[in-house]
Formats: sequence, structure tokens, C-alpha cells
Amino acid sequence: MNSGKGSDITGIILAGGKSSRMGQDKGLKLHNGKPFITHIIRAIEAVTNKIMIITASADYEVFGYPCIPDIIPDQGPVGGIYTGLNHTETTQNLILSCDVPFVTAMVLNNLITEYESDYDVITYKDIPLITLYNKSVMSTFFESIEKKRLSLRKTLSTLKVKSIPIEKSIAPFVKNINTHQQYKEATQWN
Repeated sequence: MNSGKGSDITGIILAGGKSSRMGQDKGLKLHNGKPFITHIIRAIEAVTNKIMIITASADYEVFGYPCIPDIIPDQGPVGGIYTGLNHTETTQNLILSCDVPFVTAMVLNNLITEYESDYDVITYKDIPLITLYNKSVMSTFFESIEKKRLSLRKTLSTLKVKSIPIEKSIAPFVKNINTHQQYKEATQWN
């Protein structure tokens, strides 16, 4: 199920958002008859069996992984990432938002193979929510919360980030779905 390398990685799914643009919990929206989060969990399980879901919603308990509420509520993705990094025991952590139902193990393994210890964060260009984070950046995320710098891009700009290009073969698998229109279009991709 996992390679030796995978046992040193935790998969963290951010499912605590308010989903204001979608109007309902994005992680529980259906794609091919299954909740978005089911597809994301399946991709992560191919890489590691250490998975946690950052959410205050009891609805996610059915997926069988620890559900952890934000340590400091209402801080957006910055708060969710801080919570995940605070609870992980691994140095490397794949952090994904709950609105990327097309993600695959290939996408995650590609990030992992790009790992270089000189970098704090390995991410796809312009896709900040399918990312490999080093646990050491937890203090930077806490500082962002303290300073009310809740833009994920602004927080990332303070870190050493390796941004990898999105190859054509990967592009369909890194799309996120934030709005009803994107959801409608996504159902037509199949």
C-alpha cells in the first residue's frame, strides 16, 4: 500500500472551510456518485496511510480518519494548515483542500519526487492547495495568524517555495471546484 518513503509522509485534508461560494460543504459534494473527499482519500492512501481531516464537522467522521477542528477557528486555509502541521508527526506533509476531487496518486507522487530539503514547500505553480509542506513551517503559519496575514499566497511568499510546472498530463487532475459553475462544468469532464 505504501512505499517506505510514504510512511514518512502524512496526508492532511482541509475540510473546514465555510464554502461560501459553493453554499454547501465542498468536501461532501458528489463526483461520480461519491463525495469529493472520498476521491481525495483514495489518492492519498496510495501514498501513505497516515491521514487526517481538518474539520469541525462530525459529517467527516464516517471516512474513518481522525477529524481535527482548527486550533484557532475562522483563519481560512492558513489556520487549517497550521492545525494540520501542529498535529502531524511527520516532517513531510501533503496538504490538500477538499475541493480537488480529480487528484490522483500520480499527482501526489510527482510532488514527492520533487522534494528537496532546501525548500520549505513544494507546490504546483498557482495551485497552493495540493502541496508538500515541511513541518518546520508551522511557526510561520502561526505568525501569519497572529499578524492577521490570512492570505495563503502571502504566507507562502515568506517561505522558500519550489514551484513546479503543471504538465499537460497533470492539468486535469489539479483542478479545484469552488463554485456551482465549476461544479457543473466538472460533471461534464467525465
